[in-house]
Amino acid sequence: MKKTFTLLTALCLSVILFGQSKLSITNSSNADIRVMVDGRKYAAGNSPIMINNLQSGNHSVKIFRAGNDRYRTQGNNRNGGYQLIYSSNLFVKQQYHVDITINRFGKAFVDEQMISGGYNEDDDDWGVDNNDQYYDNYSKRAMDKPTFDQLKRSIANESFENTRMAVAKQYIAVNYFNSAQVKQLVELFSFENNKLEIAKYAYDYTVDKGNYFMVNDAFSFSTSKESLMDYIKNRK
Repeated sequence: MKKTFTLLTALCLSVILFGQSKLSITNSSNADIRVMVDGRKYAAGNSPIMINNLQSGNHSVKIFRAGNDRYRTQGNNRNGGYQLIYSSNLFVKQQYHVDITINRFGKAFVDEQMISGGYNEDDDDWGVDNNDQYYDNYSKRAMDKPTFDQLKRSIANESFENTRMAVAKQYIAVNYFNSAQVKQLVELFSFENNKLEIAKYAYDYTVDKGNYFMVNDAFSFSTSKESLMDYIKNRK
C-alpha cells in the first residue's frame, strides 16, 4: 500500500513538472520597467525577469515603463510615473517558454518557443515543418507571422540604415526565422553591403538552412550571392 502511494505521488509530480512552462520579460529600452504577473509585482529595472516553473494556462501580465521626470512630478500616473505599456491575459502553452521583449520605443513583442524535450501536440511530426524541411533542432520554431510583421514594421520605421541594422540584429539574436522571413528582412535594407551583413548574421538563427538559397533573390549583385555562399560553406 505504501509503495503504491509512493508510486502515485511520483507519477503526479512528474506530470506537474512536465507541464511547467517559463515566462521571461526582457527590457531593451533605456527606461526602467515594473512587471506584475498574476498580481505579483517584480521590479525589473533594466534586468531581465525569468519566471520558471510556471503552470500552463492564462496569466495576467502587466508591464509598466518609467515616464519622464515631468510626467512623474505632475502625478498624472497612479503608478508613481510608470506608464502601462502592456496588459494581457496571456495564454502560456504547456512546456513552452514565452518571452516578452520591450524595445527601445516601449513597444512589446511576444514570442514563444517550445522548451527542449517537449512535444507540440499541434504538430504531426517532430521537427518537421509544412514543407517537409527538417529543422536543425525540433525545439526551434520560426517566429509566427503576426509577430514577424510587427518586427518588420519596427525595423522599417527607422530612418537610418545603421539603426535598422542594430534593431534587426537585436531581435534576430533572441529569435528564430525561416529562410523566407530572412529574405524579407534583407529586403528592408537599401545598401548591398548591409543586405549581405544581415543575411550572414541571420544564418545561425534560421530553422530551415536547406532553403537559404532563396535569400539570394534579395541581392542585386552576383558578388553578394557568391560571398554569402562562401560564408555558408565555411560555417558547415
